[in-house]
Formats: sequence, structure tokens, C-alpha cells
Amino acid sequence: MPEDRKMPNDALRLFFLAIEEVMGKDGMRAVLRGAKLDKYMDNYPPKNLELGVTMAEYGAATQAVEDFYGLRGARAMLLRVGRAIFNYGMKEQSAVLGLAGHALRLMPVPMTAKMKLLLEQMAAAGNKTVNQPVYLEEDAEAFYLVYPACMCEYRPKHETPTCHITVGILSEAMKWLTDKNFNIQEIECLNLGGKSCRFRVPKTPQ
Repeated sequence: MPEDRKMPNDALRLFFLAIEEVMGKDGMRAVLRGAKLDKYMDNYPPKNLELGVTMAEYGAATQAVEDFYGLRGARAMLLRVGRAIFNYGMKEQSAVLGLAGHALRLMPVPMTAKMKLLLEQMAAAGNKTVNQPVYLEEDAEAFYLVYPACMCEYRPKHETPTCHITVGILSEAMKWLTDKNFNIQEIECLNLGGKSCRFRVPKTPQ
């Protein structure tokens, strides 16, 4: 397991708010107990960008959701949590997601150009604000967000890609930007022994 990486307080706070929205207050308390994060019970991290929490804590809470629902049920719940994180980020702390508000949606440029701009902004936020290295690649059919470090490294080994939260965030981001649904997939995962977590964002909607 890699050395624990620090994250902004608000990244974990937004995650907890999203879990609470999807699972309710009692569900959130069960997650904190299961993750051995009782110190955050009724005491979420502060709303600032100081590097005061860790990827291991984020990973532990994610695993606790999975333990609560089981592998299959947790996937749907974590996708919903990811979508909620995007919406909370838009309302409360756009710096965590790297978004510059609603201006991007109104730009008179092709859809794929707007998609690339948004993904570039999100990658820049990962590097500058979230302390999570990330870069963007592209081919004729898709964009690829690539994370050389991820919270999934602090979870037990799985047999299938685990980063459903990021898939949910990206799905909601593309829906917000284009009003269309995209089949976003994690095609490589650090938890499975991959060199990175790699997410494919097709240029054509479903």
C-alpha cells in the first residue's frame, strides 16, 4: 500500500454529504462506524481546502458503503454518491471539481470541445487542489482521465474495477454539460494491479 496521501478537508466533507443524501443520516453513521471514522460523527471536516484528511479515510468510507450494501448493491449506490458529489461541488465548492460555473455550458463551441475543456478543468483541479495527480488523454473516439494515485489503493483487493464514485462524478458532469448521457467506464484500476485508474469518456452519447 502506498504512503497515505493528504486531501483537502472539503473533498471528504462533500463525500460525506453525498453519502448522507443517498443513504440518510443513519446510513451515514453506520458508514462512519464501519470505516472506524467515528471522529467524524456529527463532526464533518471543515469547509476549506487545507490538506487535513487522507485518501485512506476516503477509501475506508467507500469500503464501508460496499460492506453495508454488498458488492452488487454498492455499485449503484456509489454511482449515486458520485453524482451527488458533483452536484454538491457545483453548489458549494467548485474548486474541488475545477469548475468555473455555468459559463462553459453556454460557450458557442462544439460539444466535444466543451467536454475536453471541462475534463481539462477537472484534471487541473485534481493536480492543484485535490492533491491527486491526473492527466487527460484523447483518441478519435474518446477522452481518458488517468489517475496514477487513487483512494482505491487503500481498499482490499477486488476482482473488478472499484472506482464507481469517479464514474458517477464524470457521468453527472457530462450530463450537466451536454444534457446527454454517456457510457463512462473505468477500463483500468490500480486496485486490480493496473498502472493507473483510467476512465473512458466517449465523445458520442448513448
